[in-house]
Amino acid sequence: MKTRRFSLKLPSGGDLLLLLAMIPLMVIGLVMSASSAMTTDVQLFDLMIAVLKQGFFLTVGYIAYVWFSKHFSLDFFKRRTLEILFVSFVFVLIPLFFREINGAKAWIQIPLGFTSLTIQPSEFLKVISIVILAVYMGDVKNENAKLSQVLRIPAFFISALLIIIILLQSDLGSGLVLLGISVLVFLLSSFPKLKKIQWVFLGLTILAIIGAGLLLTPNGLAFLRTMPIPDYMVKRFENTIDPFLNRYGTGYQLVSSLMAFVKGDMFGVGFGKSLQKYGYLPAAQTDFILAVIAEEFGFNGVFWVSLITLFMVVRLMILAYRSTLDSSRMILAGVAYYILLHFILNVGGVSALIPLTGVPLLFISSGGSSTISIMIALGIAQRVISLERSKVKP
Repeated sequence: MKTRRFSLKLPSGGDLLLLLAMIPLMVIGLVMSASSAMTTDVQLFDLMIAVLKQGFFLTVGYIAYVWFSKHFSLDFFKRRTLEILFVSFVFVLIPLFFREINGAKAWIQIPLGFTSLTIQPSEFLKVISIVILAVYMGDVKNENAKLSQVLRIPAFFISALLIIIILLQSDLGSGLVLLGISVLVFLLSSFPKLKKIQWVFLGLTILAIIGAGLLLTPNGLAFLRTMPIPDYMVKRFENTIDPFLNRYGTGYQLVSSLMAFVKGDMFGVGFGKSLQKYGYLPAAQTDFILAVIAEEFGFNGVFWVSLITLFMVVRLMILAYRSTLDSSRMILAGVAYYILLHFILNVGGVSALIPLTGVPLLFISSGGSSTISIMIALGIAQRVISLERSKVKP
């Protein structure tokens, strides 16, 4: 009897264009992890560790991508929902027992002697939330099913996650992405009894976007100061309106980021030659890596990263539109929203168009959790595409 070997090739029926968009982003991420780690005080060993870590995350992510593209099953999630929910809650609560990093208790920290490994559970739960919504709100066979049967578990799961992530972990960025993905995916369900609630959520979403925009005005900022919210959140709105108001304080990183964009001009100063990464951008490898790209490769570099990322989003939305099943449509669009929200929040934040949220630039920012989770999401998307093309239910 022959043993089946694991292959890194995609199964037939997957979307080649998505793979061709993902690979250059992975390469850019690996190259920029090396460049952003090149600072005056870095040792060759530390630089090698930074690059090897990101290479390791990309390798693990790609293996997970291929595995999920071959083996993901919506039926498995349906059968094992309670176990998955239990493990998810345990997973997201573990970081509360570790020390804060940048004001948030969002990471599980594992020391490895010469380096350390951090895991951010909230990144993986974005993917699980998309699937849970598709399981309960997509392809509802019984149109007479009670609304509570459709809403109960996903509403409880996502509400509980938001409370843990935003209030207990103090990770507003991940909470916003999870909320945004959940609402947008929820709006795609065609279950008739959800229609009125969907219109309400759509209206609230539009009002929330308008309200957030109004907060970026002098009157909005004055109103924000009267609210019982942490001072650092108010400062982020202040810095967005006028980054130079606190240029040597809370606005320091944002001003340094804007200077990197200006210095890069059209074609940049050259690979590895960024000056802003030398202490001016403490998060050069993660949240502000786009600023390093802008300085070293100019508008040209930012344009290509943006183009490839947005191509991936558009491609997923086209495939979602063509899907015959609600569950397939919700998963594909959910992955597209996942990529798009990260892109908007990161690019908007580092360019002072919107307040900083600490959300990484997917595939590009250094870090294992965001890299592996988005590749799992894309692997699931490839599986859904393959099954849709073969007319088999996920």
